[in-house]
Amino acid sequence: MRKMTVCFAMALFLGFGLRLAVGTPTVPSEVAGQPLAHVHQGAEARAEVERLHGKNIGMRDGFVAHYGGGSSAAMLYVSQAQNEAAARQQVEQMTARIRSSTGPFTHLRESTRFGLTVYSALGQGQVHYYFRRGSAVVWLAADASIAREALAEAVSKLR
Repeated sequence: MRKMTVCFAMALFLGFGLRLAVGTPTVPSEVAGQPLAHVHQGAEARAEVERLHGKNIGMRDGFVAHYGGGSSAAMLYVSQAQNEAAARQQVEQMTARIRSSTGPFTHLRESTRFGLTVYSALGQGQVHYYFRRGSAVVWLAADASIAREALAEAVSKLR
């Protein structure tokens, strides 16, 4: 029995250590009071993110989570890049594309919030925020009524 307990503890430790090494954030169960409606992970999430980008972005892992149940809605797109340099490059490319385009995103702004460089834009009837934390790139699309709260919660829950 003791040997089985030690094996189980080692498996948990190794699994937890692998989780820390990979660093993929956990899907929050709610954002700004909006419950998780559904989530795509793995290949489904990769396909959805790459469809939005129109190309393969070298996403190692991630998720696309849809929130809402009341009058407001939010979506979280989280992609885990191969490394921090790749994530930085992805954010720089998104910023350059938004700046040089005439839509669908306007009013691009850069600010420092929560110790991160956070970009915001308006488009498609929502407020959009995106930022990089380590090798994770996060894009949040939220209705204006919950956008600031959703950003604060996304930053704190995606550590």
